[in-house]
Formats: sequence, structure tokens, C-alpha cells
Amino acid sequence: MEQALRIILLIHVAFGFTSLASGIAAMVFRKGSKQHNQSGKIFYWSMLGIGVTAFLVAIPKANMFLLMVGGFSTYMTLTGFRMLQWRRSKTPTYLPKDRIYLFVGLLTLIIPALYFTSMGWSRIGGFSLVFGVFGCILISMLLGDFIGRKQLFMRPKGWFLSMHISRMMGAFIATFTAFLLINWQTNPVYIAWLLPTLVFTPVIFYYQNKFKVSARHLKAQKQALVEKRS
Repeated sequence: MEQALRIILLIHVAFGFTSLASGIAAMVFRKGSKQHNQSGKIFYWSMLGIGVTAFLVAIPKANMFLLMVGGFSTYMTLTGFRMLQWRRSKTPTYLPKDRIYLFVGLLTLIIPALYFTSMGWSRIGGFSLVFGVFGCILISMLLGDFIGRKQLFMRPKGWFLSMHISRMMGAFIATFTAFLLINWQTNPVYIAWLLPTLVFTPVIFYYQNKFKVSARHLKAQKQALVEKRS
């Protein structure tokens, strides 16, 4: 059993390094370019590999840190990719697999919450703040995705692109957080947990605003062309 867990952990680490490298590449390359799409695909599959191996290691080891990061990043990755699929679809539809994604997100909250309750919240110290922050973020996403599932056909294309960027960047932040925690011990512990979120959240806002501006510019060009023809 221990030998199998070591092998899975090594695979998990390999997926982690691959996702970090491909995630940075996807951010650097121009959005929509061949290089961006290729690095994005590598990032997507690497992140799913992280999620599966994290779950396989976290449950027998009772490692709630690994379970939370793995589940959080997996949900962000799966839904981030779905946003891209819905953007390309003429009739974006909420499917049964999307309910499975919601269930994955819920497990990420329920399992650690039950574990911390059983052992006593006072014993985990500063980690309770971390759980609260990430829990609130994930709950807001789960509720938003569930409530908005019947309004997908009303969303503009730019909204799906904006959500794709924020979800994929969120998955990258989760992976970078895990890397930071393993290699940098801070006191209090929540500094290493929350620092990547504080650093990379402005990057998310930058890309979201950039593509909103591009969408408005393209819409204005189309409107001007229609007026010119008329």
C-alpha cells in the first residue's frame, strides 16, 4: 500500500510541474493562437491528473490540504473548459456531467468539513481561516453555476470567455498555492495559502477586462460597418 501511494504521489508531482509550466505558457502565448491552445490542452489534462492522484493519496492519508487543493483545482478546470465549449456552441446546454462536476466541488467542501469537525476546529489553528476563504469562494461558484444553469442560452459569448479565463487562472492559482506550501513554510500558515490568490487575482481582472474591451471594440466595428452599408 505504501509503495503504491509513493508511486501515485510521484505521478502527482509530475502532473504538478507539467501544469505549472503549461499554465505559464498558456498565459504568455496570445489567446487563440496555436501555441496557446496546445499549452492549454496540456494544462487541462495535467490538472485532471492532479485531481485524480490527489484524491487517491489524500483519502488514505487523511491529507485534507491535498484533498482541498486537488478538488478545488479540478472543479475550476472542468468548469473552465465547459465555459469554452458553451462559448463555441449555438445552444449551450447544462448536461448530466455538469451535475457530476458540482458533486466534485461539494465533496471538496464536505469531506474536509466533516474531518475538521470530528477532530475539533480549534486544533487546526490558522487553517480554519484558509478553509473559510476557499470555502466561501467555492460555495459562491457552486451556487452561481447551479442557479445560472437555465440561463446559459442568454449569456453573451464574451461572458463565457471571461469565465473560462477566470476558472483556468483559478485552477493555476490553486496549483501554484500547493507548490508554494510544500516549498515555503510560513508563520502564520495562511500567508502561503492566500498569497498566490492576492498576487494572481489582478491578472485575472486584467485579462477579463482586456477581452471585454476587445469585444466592445469588435461590436463597435460591426455596427459601424452595418451603418456604412445602410
